[in-house]
Amino acid sequence: MDKLYNMSVFAKVVEMGSFTAVANHLSTTVGNISRAVTVLEEGLNARLIQRSTRRLVVTDVGHRFYDRCIAILSDVEQAEAE
Repeated sequence: MDKLYNMSVFAKVVEMGSFTAVANHLSTTVGNISRAVTVLEEGLNARLIQRSTRRLVVTDVGHRFYDRCIAILSDVEQAEAE
């Protein structure tokens, strides 16, 4: 999977608070959403989101990474618009 795609999926999960909501929003499966976040976590060697059956909690590292993702994705959008 593409790193920018995975970053945008992660950002959506943080914003929407649910893997299922993001999967529905992007018309894909929860497994694909989970895989995108897991690939990022493995690449960073850090947990971004603590998962349980009932809720998601963004870790401190996850919050910092989310802020960077938003800035990077915004820069990409601006570059494409130019």
